[in-house]
Amino acid sequence: MKNLITLILFLICSVSYAQKYTIVQINAKWNTKHDVQLENYIDGHKVIYGYLEDQNKETQKTISAVPIVILYKNNKSIKQWNADLSFKLNLTKEDIINAIRKDKQAHNSK
Repeated sequence: MKNLITLILFLICSVSYAQKYTIVQINAKWNTKHDVQLENYIDGHKVIYGYLEDQNKETQKTISAVPIVILYKNNKSIKQWNADLSFKLNLTKEDIINAIRKDKQAHNSK
């Protein structure tokens, strides 16, 4: 019984300290030829794709160039990559994985 309680407490602690990352890409419908080719999951984290035209007006006002890729941790933006004036974004899966690893290292060193 004591081992079962210890196991349950361990699981609760590990879930409460788990970091959930989400990658979001937003692009305009007219610019789909410059989409960043990302998989549905990167390093086990979900990738979500959306069109700028489908976002609310507040969100649309905050985006100055598309495509844009935003890395969220627990629903908070922690890293963002923006296209340049050519409306292209040179970003790889490895760039995103490195950003996640860097954030995890920063969190673990605290």
